[in-house]
Amino acid sequence: MPDNVMKRQLVKLAHVRAGEEPVILLEGPRTSGKSTAIRALADLFKVRVIDFDNQITREDAARDPAFYTSDKSIVLIDEYQRVPVIMDAIKARMNLSSRPGQFILTGSTRHDAMAGSVQALTGRLHKMQLFPFAQSEIEGTVPNLPARLLEDPGGAVHEERTKSVKQAAFETRGSYIKRILRGGFPLAVTRAEHLRNRWFDDYIRQTVERDIPGIMRIRNKRGLLQLLRRLASQTAQILSVERAAVDAAVDVATARDYIQLLEDVFMIYRLPSWGRTLGSRITAKPKIHILDSGIAARLLGLSSEKLGAKEPAALTEFGHLIETFTVTEILKELSWLDDSFLTGHWRTHGGDEVDFVIEKMDGSVYGFEIKSSGRAAGDVFDGLVALRKFAGSSFKGGFVFYTGTQSFQADDRLFALPVCKLWRM
Repeated sequence: MPDNVMKRQLVKLAHVRAGEEPVILLEGPRTSGKSTAIRALADLFKVRVIDFDNQITREDAARDPAFYTSDKSIVLIDEYQRVPVIMDAIKARMNLSSRPGQFILTGSTRHDAMAGSVQALTGRLHKMQLFPFAQSEIEGTVPNLPARLLEDPGGAVHEERTKSVKQAAFETRGSYIKRILRGGFPLAVTRAEHLRNRWFDDYIRQTVERDIPGIMRIRNKRGLLQLLRRLASQTAQILSVERAAVDAAVDVATARDYIQLLEDVFMIYRLPSWGRTLGSRITAKPKIHILDSGIAARLLGLSSEKLGAKEPAALTEFGHLIETFTVTEILKELSWLDDSFLTGHWRTHGGDEVDFVIEKMDGSVYGFEIKSSGRAAGDVFDGLVALRKFAGSSFKGGFVFYTGTQSFQADDRLFALPVCKLWRM
């Protein structure tokens, strides 16, 4: 489906928050649909977008940033980080008035990574992350399953159970593989596999050669690319910086710097450890996810034939990639909600673990396990059982997402759901 007819769910929330906050920043990977989103917002506000990807506009704004921030109506700027001095002009306007609805910005680099910008608008800038397309956005369904599970776990699963038989034949292992390889980037999803792979190669190369050097000078671009490939081999696993550094032939300190840069341009996502104390969140290692499953598969050199093979290596890769795919799908849908959450993974010294944990601001805890198998039986609920015991009455629901077809309740506050329910009504 063409990018221009896909509705971005975050646009609705950004439109509301623009009436509540002075400055809204939509940040996310390059070519993830931010320009489309800000144009949609411009239509709603009946204004034009100032595009800093345009060289003439960019050079003029660098000479006279105040001119571009002086409109009394709301100002929309695409790729604001291309003209960093614009933040000083925005700050000057904020010093005169902090009324809501003055600016909406988009950026392909994390705001915190830009020198001096963190302090520039402290308390007056509201960040919202715009991911590549969710599968539900691509399909045009948007069932908002995570929101319903957090509101009423049992009721949502019971509702889905009545639909499962109708949907049973719609998703197979092969169709999951196609979705994983396709990912969610607007310019990739409509391409044939060989054309999509070429686009992925260009995207990876441009990120390493252009976007990251725009933040920090890189002396070893080859080492950075090798590190990225090694991180892809760890996707959905506990991050081992030391192992990745050795495999990429860079020192550990350099690897840490490069990992931060890759996160700054939204190539990777570090899912922190979740726990009941601040200490437990800080001391445990994060899990790493390549932010787009299609990019991850391309970095690993995987095709539909390789990933679908009945071989141990392929089965392991499929397990890791479907976890990354599902975790990022949940993150995308959480970003559409007008609420705040703590997210992480849970892992104990005794070996209990849960792939993804959400803690609401009221302390309610929800666990998500992702399994590549077509059956949700046996020990697949063990991690959630341990989390239920650990969290006690705060535990409101645990969910196994798997590649089967039935939704059901397995035990007290424990449920199973097909992964495809994230996008199938």
